[in-house]
Amino acid sequence: MRSQVHMPLHFTIDVDWVPGSEAGLEGLLDFCDRRKLKATIFVAGRFAETYADLIRDCRRRGHELGTHGWEHGGLEKDEDFRVAGYDQQREWIRLATKAVEKASGVRPAVFRAPSLWIGETTLRALEDEGYRYDSSVPARRFDCGFGRVHYLKYFRAPSEPYRPSSYRLSLPGHSSIIEMPPSAFLLPINMATLRVLGLPVMKWMIRRISRRASRLVFYCHPHEFVQADQQSFPRNMSKWNMRGMGPENFSLLDTFVEHMVRRGYSSTLFADSFGEARTSSYEATPRGYVTSPQ
Repeated sequence: MRSQVHMPLHFTIDVDWVPGSEAGLEGLLDFCDRRKLKATIFVAGRFAETYADLIRDCRRRGHELGTHGWEHGGLEKDEDFRVAGYDQQREWIRLATKAVEKASGVRPAVFRAPSLWIGETTLRALEDEGYRYDSSVPARRFDCGFGRVHYLKYFRAPSEPYRPSSYRLSLPGHSSIIEMPPSAFLLPINMATLRVLGLPVMKWMIRRISRRASRLVFYCHPHEFVQADQQSFPRNMSKWNMRGMGPENFSLLDTFVEHMVRRGYSSTLFADSFGEARTSSYEATPRGYVTSPQ
């Protein structure tokens, strides 16, 4: 245990366009209040448009709002930012940005691509829409046939914050965007892994990750805290991922957060961690990594 050391924990929530999952988001907001967590909440545009009062409540409680595609989660064919053209990507981002801003009164500046399906074109679209942060590059992740990441193009990307290259997201460059990849050790540090593999395996993964990363990015979905039969999922939703959904997962999440607190982690928002005074420290280095914030 390293309780005397304070390390950033980015507690993030991916809000897909899944009707019925709004109850899960309400429960997560209450959970964050109890645990005194500040979350970065990535919201699909259609969800923000439909549940504007709930998104406004997220902001009122002090959480950071970002976007997560336009209607990710509710399509037969999901939004794929790896292959869609620039105009299509910018339209998705613009629609989502407008919906979140209208609901919350604050323009979002942080983005996470649906399913972490991102490409170099996405970086350009985000820059042109005025975004400052992204958390989509699947560094050190390969889902081995279970999840949504089945490609290795960005596997060797830095685990620490960096400014990506416009030619290849896995390399440091000089983008105006700061990239903070979701944490992974082959499999992601997220609620699905916690639900399926259990806390002991997650603890082992975190120990391995902490050897090379000074922070941790965890994510969960509101639909994981609602019974599956009370929600409307797309047909391509994997059956294994639908197992074990329900309110009982709050107890498991509480045990995970308690473990992280004991290890010395504390919740941190993107904007607070990567504020103006710090952004100049995240530059490309000869070894391909980034310097630490001052």
